[in-house]
Amino acid sequence: MTDPYSEIALQLPNDVEIGGALITMVEPNPGHEHAYNRWYEDDHFYSGAMHGPWTFAGRRWVAPRALRDRRAAVENSAVQPPDAGCYISLYWITRGHEEDNERWSFLAMGEALMPHGRGFTERTHVYTAFHRYRFGLVRDTGPMKPHLALDADYKGVLVEVVDAPTADGLGALERWLQEELLPRHLATSAAGMVLAFTPVPFTQGRIEQPGTPAVAPPEGVGSRLCLLWFLEQDPGGLTDDKLRAHHGELAASDLGTLAFSGPFVPTAVGTDRYVDELR
Repeated sequence: MTDPYSEIALQLPNDVEIGGALITMVEPNPGHEHAYNRWYEDDHFYSGAMHGPWTFAGRRWVAPRALRDRRAAVENSAVQPPDAGCYISLYWITRGHEEDNERWSFLAMGEALMPHGRGFTERTHVYTAFHRYRFGLVRDTGPMKPHLALDADYKGVLVEVVDAPTADGLGALERWLQEELLPRHLATSAAGMVLAFTPVPFTQGRIEQPGTPAVAPPEGVGSRLCLLWFLEQDPGGLTDDKLRAHHGELAASDLGTLAFSGPFVPTAVGTDRYVDELR
């Protein structure tokens, strides 16, 4: 019998580089906010994600009612209803092991956690998908790097979803964002970096827990980018103009359409801070 730990330890590549991300935005059902926060922080953050091989960083963020009220109005929101998604969790996956990590995640949830009562039925996934890392831009010269984002002391994250008109247009949208729009606005923004990801189809089927709506297959595969702006200031203290300075140029282009833009702040680990501010 082989030793799986020896095999994993020697499996390459093992560079500290982002290959993908699990990005999961969830809405706890009304009346179950406290129980959801405790379940996720005390159990699921670790057992459902951080325990897994090739997950090397993770962080939870929250959008109280006051922040959700400041989401940009968009025509066809990637989040339904547009003010749903009180919590978002971000996890970095090692480059070269994206599908290995997804396979572990589905097995762990479907066979090791849910059958033993370690799921949570009173919640709805509003934007959940595995993603592939496309590029990262860091504002200032120095030691900060994209893979450090979830462990750094950022005060907030602005999550944005941008859709190309067609799958054929994704390359042009990505190049324009990476080479022109984002560097120009990052230089004078409240963000220390911005990272771009694209969603991919689930390769392991769908996680279905009795009593809970199944996680929907990701939309926009092949034509969508998810941008994560890591903010050096609390977004609650930033004006909408500061958070949305790049939206006008995006709207004026024929390269992409904004489908979501909403700020979050880090959860206060070991507390239930913000739970009473969600509604």
